[in-house]
Amino acid sequence: MTRTLLNIDAACSHHDGDTEQACRCTVAALTALPSDYRTGLVRRRALDLFEAIPAQHHHEGAMRELRDVLAA
Repeated sequence: MTRTLLNIDAACSHHDGDTEQACRCTVAALTALPSDYRTGLVRRRALDLFEAIPAQHHHEGAMRELRDVLAA
């Protein structure tokens, strides 16, 4: 789980202007975990990223994929 948190934190690419890469990195980190471990702090970090991304990006493929993983 610590590795997943570090991978999600690495998704700070969004803050560097690469929102797509941030979403892909977070999706990869989440899907590498069994669904039972996608809770608590791990889920909160992924949601923080999702919520930080402006609405105009929500139609992009990587963002939709992140939304789908979070909804599962």
